Amino acid sequence: MMMSTPCAPFLFVFLTLIFFTASHHAVVESFAPVKVIKVSRRPTTLFYQEGPSTDQQRVAVDTSKATHINDFNHETILNNTLSLPVLIDCYTDKCGPCKLIERSLQQVLPKFISPHEDESRPRLQFVKWDVESREHSKRFMSILREHDMTFRKLPTLLLFDDGVPMALKSGMMSAAAIDRWLEEHLPDGEGKGRERRPRVGPEGALGVSTRKMNR
Repeated sequence: MMMSTPCAPFLFVFLTLIFFTASHHAVVESFAPVKVIKVSRRPTTLFYQEGPSTDQQRVAVDTSKATHINDFNHETILNNTLSLPVLIDCYTDKCGPCKLIERSLQQVLPKFISPHEDESRPRLQFVKWDVESREHSKRFMSILREHDMTFRKLPTLLLFDDGVPMALKSGMMSAAAIDRWLEEHLPDGEGKGRERRPRVGPEGALGVSTRKMNR
């Protein structure tokens, strides 16, 4: 008992130091900054398409808000300051397939309207033409007649370059079909250099004689 008595104070001091050391570390860790792990989430919008070497988000295209071409603006649109090819969606409000092809256009147009990181400008300009507005589109339709770009079916897509119609496609098309058609006929597309002419009938747009349209 006499030998253990002198050690008791040292043992008490030793245990006290251990207690305060552990308490100090607990307090320090409780006030330490929390590490935040950032989790990157890719956009989940309808028009996001992941490219082979970029995660850039494309801008959605609302075809219902597109500019409508007519005799008052057709020269400005077809001969735009950027010298862009112009894609024209020909439609009427009563045309059911015309509403369906809008879905295909909304899926494919971001590829051609929203530039990539390595592109300085879009590849085309998109507009619409209500074929029932013939009274306000006589000069525009004269361009179609001059280049034998008349059509009888809806929906119809027209592709202009340097103010001149270069290609025509009538009927319902999927997004993939529109993509292939544009790549085939755009100046910078996969089919550059191929010359094609659309099939035209003896009558003008929508089966109405072009002579009557010009009156």
